[in-house]
Amino acid sequence: MTTLTKTQAHASDKIYAMFSRNSLLFALFAVVIPNFLFLLAAPFYIASRLISPFLFLAAGIAGLFLPARMTFLLFLIAAVIDLTLMVMMAFHLPFDVAMDSLKYAASINPTASLLYVCIVLIVTATSALSAYLISRNRTKLREASLVPALLLAAGLSGADLVWTQPYFTKPDVAFDSARVQTGMSAEAIIGDRANLLIVMVEGMGAFADPEEREQLKSVLTESLPEGRYRIEDGQTHYSGSTTGADARELCNRWGDYIDYLTGAPTNNCLPNQLALAGYDTIAFHGFGMDMFHRDKWYPDIGFRKMEFLDQLQIEQPESFVARCGSVFNGLCDADVGKAVHAALKAEPDTPKFVYWLTLNSHIPYVKTNEDAMACRSVAPKIRNKTVCELSNLWSVVFEQVNKIAADPELAATDILIVGDHHTPLWERAAKDDFVLGKVDWILLRHNQ
Repeated sequence: MTTLTKTQAHASDKIYAMFSRNSLLFALFAVVIPNFLFLLAAPFYIASRLISPFLFLAAGIAGLFLPARMTFLLFLIAAVIDLTLMVMMAFHLPFDVAMDSLKYAASINPTASLLYVCIVLIVTATSALSAYLISRNRTKLREASLVPALLLAAGLSGADLVWTQPYFTKPDVAFDSARVQTGMSAEAIIGDRANLLIVMVEGMGAFADPEEREQLKSVLTESLPEGRYRIEDGQTHYSGSTTGADARELCNRWGDYIDYLTGAPTNNCLPNQLALAGYDTIAFHGFGMDMFHRDKWYPDIGFRKMEFLDQLQIEQPESFVARCGSVFNGLCDADVGKAVHAALKAEPDTPKFVYWLTLNSHIPYVKTNEDAMACRSVAPKIRNKTVCELSNLWSVVFEQVNKIAADPELAATDILIVGDHHTPLWERAAKDDFVLGKVDWILLRHNQ
């Protein structure tokens, strides 16, 4: 009985040591405080942070034995990695693309988003506070057990794995695209000899509610000339970010811009195939052509003309005075749509392939003054406020395409509208309005 009592006492002492005041303080300083913002936000917002708790814990452990300056530096590095991984996952950027994208930081303005600024300031402040508390108390914290901190970090990572990672699924298919589903091969397009307009809509995911999908679709199909088009729609898988969508719909493969900068084959890319068949191939976008090196690989995949921000504002300065967007501030989609319309009507005897990559619905977005979805009324057409306001931005593009499609002077033209990737929303309620892993597409197939 005495031996059993001693054993129990020894076990009790070990448990007490593992969960002593200093052990709990270290868990607070190294895990709770640097993750505090995300602990509060997790029930309402999505931020992929699978390894981030362990990054801060590693910085905290190292800080027990390093000078204060090094401890602050380690926590700053952990914070930078944490924020980078969050953005990388939110926009489905592969690791190599995310690292290469850092070089374009000067082309965007993250400070234009109050949300981004607040997140960076809070994460920096909590990281600095953790570093300060560990540095100040390192002597007594060296005696602490790591068990509570490890359990907390594992708990946070486990919660992320269960509740957040499912939002970032990758396609489990060999290949899929809107063009494959609609049978719009290069051979079919060339045989028809009609124009082709592909509109790649920034951040337009696949609506989970068919009624909400129809609300947006109706902006495109309203008052179209009777019998001029057959309207088809569907959903396709996607992979990666916007340049992944370029690869998907233009070159019939999963990939991204780095593939084309490093020698991926381009003979099978649609612009090249159509250019060889005598089509004018033109790419439109309201941002700079150097972003993601489109000035280098777009010509390689077959675009003979590129109408981006720099070209459009030089060629037609009076038509491109306004600017839209926040972090990605560029031309307004409504203005670019008018240029797309003019390009399709120019030289009607020459068939054209026009590829329009939209811009203004990039997250974080700026609300449009137009309210096609009645978001600011008592009866919005789309129930979630964020999704409704985003749909207003997509409706601006749909309205421009509607004007193009309804133009009686437009030559026979097939028009394919498709989303580039999922809608990278931070709000769980808004994110749940979309089908995971897919994007919507709508085809106006001409009957002329």
